[in-house]
Amino acid sequence: MIDEVEARIAVTTDRLDALTWATMRSLLLGHRAPVAAGIEKLGELARTTEAREPWERYWIQRFWAAFEWGSHDERLLVLEHCRERAYRFDELHWWANLTLLLAATGMHEEAFSAFDQTQRFVSRVPKDLVWLDEVTNLIEAAALLGDPDRLAAGHRALRWPDGRVVVVGNAIVCKGSVDRYKALGYAALGKQKQADRYFRMAETLHMEIGAGPLLARTRQQAGGSLVTA
Repeated sequence: MIDEVEARIAVTTDRLDALTWATMRSLLLGHRAPVAAGIEKLGELARTTEAREPWERYWIQRFWAAFEWGSHDERLLVLEHCRERAYRFDELHWWANLTLLLAATGMHEEAFSAFDQTQRFVSRVPKDLVWLDEVTNLIEAAALLGDPDRLAAGHRALRWPDGRVVVVGNAIVCKGSVDRYKALGYAALGKQKQADRYFRMAETLHMEIGAGPLLARTRQQAGGSLVTA
């Protein structure tokens, strides 16, 4: 319902939501300059309040910008935040983020360790929208690590309706079609017809919502470049 999303961005009077949602939309579209400006403004807003939520949104959006196109140095800086939130404070959401960013930066040994720790946590929590965010991070990480066994395990856990999108928090980030994650799992299991079908479904959805980076990743993964079957 992307038209309604954009309408709500335009009319909201809550500055935190306005900044969050506009930056979320720019992330989805792949517009780097507005994303950077939005994250900076979120940081400025966070410094004016003692509330935790603005900082949480700031770091979540900064994480996803770093994952999508961050420089090596930016990724390392965000990794340190992930490590603190996971290793020091034992926050499940940040364990999942840590696992994904470690995999994306090629730190395989630490990524495998973080993956297994996160997977143990994820298996014990309610299967809600927060769980969906975490398990899809694990599926993406397993694909980046080229680990079909871990990827298949994530796929078997992913029981979610087709055609939905994965959203972090209160629309802080949209991670795109759940069907892309299902496709990765089917590919790991060697079920190529199902994988192709779900990749096509994800492609269609990403085109409909104008999610350029996600569309490119879907097509790349459909070509088998990230999956070791």
